[in-house]
Amino acid sequence: LAALIPNQGSVYDYAEVVGRNLPLQSKPIPFIAIPTTAGTGSEVTRNAVLKSAQENIKVSLRSPEMLPDLAIVDPTLTYGMSPQLTACCGMDAFTHLMEAYVCGEPNALTDMICEEGLRRIATAIIPACEQDDPEARSDMAFASMLGGMALTNAKLGAAHGLAAALGGRLNAPHGVITARLAPYVMEENVAIAKEQNRKDILGRYKKLAEILTIKPCAEIEEGIDWVKSILTRLEIPLVGQYGLCATMFDEVAKDALLSNSIKGNPIPLSQERLESILEHICQSCSCHLNTNGDSIEQDKPMVETQ
Repeated sequence: LAALIPNQGSVYDYAEVVGRNLPLQSKPIPFIAIPTTAGTGSEVTRNAVLKSAQENIKVSLRSPEMLPDLAIVDPTLTYGMSPQLTACCGMDAFTHLMEAYVCGEPNALTDMICEEGLRRIATAIIPACEQDDPEARSDMAFASMLGGMALTNAKLGAAHGLAAALGGRLNAPHGVITARLAPYVMEENVAIAKEQNRKDILGRYKKLAEILTIKPCAEIEEGIDWVKSILTRLEIPLVGQYGLCATMFDEVAKDALLSNSIKGNPIPLSQERLESILEHICQSCSCHLNTNGDSIEQDKPMVETQ
């Protein structure tokens, strides 16, 4: 709103992908960002995410002018968040940091930011969710802010590229989608990196595993297993419960390839690779594919939206 109030026209004039992507003509009115969850880090970013009902996709309105004039990150504002909302938001912060850390355009500054944020999430997300622990809440709020800084100064990847396409089609919280995509995007990237002998990428995933498991010699697979175990322990809902089915894979993958986020993936992923990731998250669900390739309808979970 701060950006659109002084700028004439439709939001689609300034939106990416489905809009005209025009630059803002006037500086946004002054605004202060005060997060009440720990997930998006949007208080330190220069973009707003919008859902296009016409195009069934989430897109960004982005400008350097959209950085808040002041950001106030007060962990006490997150006290009392439900365990499920804490988990979904927290895993969104994790995915920001993880993707920015292994992205195709890392830098020394974002490496430091990501490593610090990931260390905090690795030890804080469980006590924040299960105990509403004040120190853990503080760590999660700080990590969320670091995630926003990281994605603003580096890139994201396929998890957020696919999430943009899925989020426009499914009435599912963004944090649920990115969390469920994360381990399978990691697996796909690692598999291709091994095929191509990309030691630089594999080295980053190994360091990521060491941070998450707090083990100095952890293997890449242990890091991926850590993510999967966290999803299970924190009872992150399954994407299939929101209606994801095989008939969507083709269009979702095509839309994901148009997103800005996917351009930061450490390795280019084909449409077929993206569809494989979608198949994995469908297979991980309690729903099953029927003979037509559609997921069998399940009861919708009771989940709070971010």
